[in-house]
Amino acid sequence: LYENMGLFEKAEPLYLEAKAIRAEVLGEKHPDYATSLHTLASLYQKVGSFEKAEPLCLEAKAIAAEVLREKHPDYAMSLNNLAVVYQQMGSFEKAEPLYLEAKAIR
Repeated sequence: LYENMGLFEKAEPLYLEAKAIRAEVLGEKHPDYATSLHTLASLYQKVGSFEKAEPLCLEAKAIAAEVLREKHPDYAMSLNNLAVVYQQMGSFEKAEPLYLEAKAIR
């Protein structure tokens, strides 16, 4: 709700809390924990904090690769999310192979 209202400073602590709860309850290798990472990364992207979004996307991608494997649609989504971050950062050479790998999975 806060994110949709543009109140990012109110959304961030709630997303951080949700991430911490999922880590504690589900563990840091659970796909729902990875979803929390993506959600927080998306928030950071919206405010232009790509340096905060990138490691979250990298971690979510690693979880998806390990738990779901590299042919799973959620792994493809992780690749795509990371590619978007790199594209927004202007790192097109990093984004392109991720987009192509995600496309090959889907």
